[in-house]
Amino acid sequence: MKMIFKGFLVILSGCFLFSEYGWGMSTDSFEVRLDQQDPLVTKDMLESEYKQFEYSFENPFIKINPYQNNPLVALVRFPTDQPAEITLRVKGQVPSADIVHTFSGFYTDHEIPVLGLYPNYDNQIEITARYSDGSTRVQTHSLKTPLINKRAFYYVTSHPIHEQDNRYYFITEGLVVDEAGFIRFDFNNGQMVYAVKDGLVSESRHHGLTLYSWLGERLKHIPYPKGFISFTHGLTQKPNGHFLVIGSYQGKKALFEGQEQETQRDFVIELDQDGNLVRQWDFSDILNPDRSVIIRSQQASYGINNWCHMNGLDYDPQDESIVISCRHMGMIKVDGKTNRLKWLFGPHKGFEKSGRDGTGPSLDSFVLTAVDSNNVPYSDQFQEGLEKRDDFKWPTKTHQARVVGNGLFSIFDNSGRLYDPDIVTSDHSVASVFKVDPVNRTVQQVWRKNLDVYSEVGSAIYYDPQKEEAFIFVSQIPDQNQRGFSYGRLTRYDTKTDEKLFEAILYRGGNSYFYHAKPFFFYGAEK
Repeated sequence: MKMIFKGFLVILSGCFLFSEYGWGMSTDSFEVRLDQQDPLVTKDMLESEYKQFEYSFENPFIKINPYQNNPLVALVRFPTDQPAEITLRVKGQVPSADIVHTFSGFYTDHEIPVLGLYPNYDNQIEITARYSDGSTRVQTHSLKTPLINKRAFYYVTSHPIHEQDNRYYFITEGLVVDEAGFIRFDFNNGQMVYAVKDGLVSESRHHGLTLYSWLGERLKHIPYPKGFISFTHGLTQKPNGHFLVIGSYQGKKALFEGQEQETQRDFVIELDQDGNLVRQWDFSDILNPDRSVIIRSQQASYGINNWCHMNGLDYDPQDESIVISCRHMGMIKVDGKTNRLKWLFGPHKGFEKSGRDGTGPSLDSFVLTAVDSNNVPYSDQFQEGLEKRDDFKWPTKTHQARVVGNGLFSIFDNSGRLYDPDIVTSDHSVASVFKVDPVNRTVQQVWRKNLDVYSEVGSAIYYDPQKEEAFIFVSQIPDQNQRGFSYGRLTRYDTKTDEKLFEAILYRGGNSYFYHAKPFFFYGAEK
């Protein structure tokens, strides 16, 4: 408890301004033109600074916050007189919190990105140089970081094994927190930010994607195709480096109750790393924009027809398909090459047709049939979503569909009040794992957590079948004690026993909330 309390104080001391953009203001309310904005610091500027003096292994060049957008990273650079392989250790404040990484390869010029520093702390880093003959040299350096007056108020409420185990979680606004109660990464450029394979990607609603290194160097801007507007809530990267982005095309219309309306949040585009449009998926052609079982998507909703409201996507490399969370439809899987529908997951009611003009074929044969643990289908009433069962709940108002692998998928179910009062729902949110048989088009519930709180938007679940653990982030829980405030909750469970292994609270200000969180590993891999 002593260690957790210490971390609480570090963050509390800088928490009075909950959001840099004002009390209750969402970062979605403004745009930063990253495509036209010059970076504060460039690599050439750092190179010029480095060349002003001579450095060595014992006396390296050290630059905290080198690109002026993350005070919890540093650049360490030095030469060695012969080729050496470098191992970095960032020493933690609890025994399990050391971050260790070896930069493979033997070189004489070394640029070491230091990640995972503590705020307002005299961080100790250990650098080991190993030479080809097996000999080593070790040097320790002290890196004093500033106090961060930031967006987050973060504290641990339950962690019975924190002395033996430490994990990290990436928040989509550019923060990383650990299980000992500390913020360990703090990238901020005013946009939604995603951790991908080789660094960070920020998403601007109107202007495109901007790629950054882990140290915050701005590498490239990728503009959107003409007419495309992203949702700034959904992005993933394929193994080949291409980006999949959720959004809308201006001027696209569909029939809703006989009236033609402009639609939104019903497209996915694929962009290569040069910004070329590789492929796109029009879900108003694939699904049925006229369905209103979950939400009655009126023209007044968000200004235009929000029949689908995509809010999460993932890529399944096993069959080269994409999986979509459609908040007002369910979870959908579509072929990544042909754009054809593979299956739909949601209560069956209302899937009698498809297409923007409502004249497409019925979707009934694509909707997964719910089965019990013995693969026996439930009743027809239950398939329609009209009956309640303890061993299976149809997800409604879905968020953050994820591909686990081997037929397993996870989904966060915001749940809550629905347009059709006959569809079974709940007044609390739910996190679930399901197994899909794509041949027989059946779905079986593997694990479910009925949460004791409700979040109308955001949130996520990540399931790890090897560790038999589930990480759940509930993004916007109303705080009854503070009017106008909401908070997020991070929880890790043992899925065998349902034991709570970790829980923490994450605050932002007013109506501005953290949207998604996911497990994270510094330098891209587990220790």
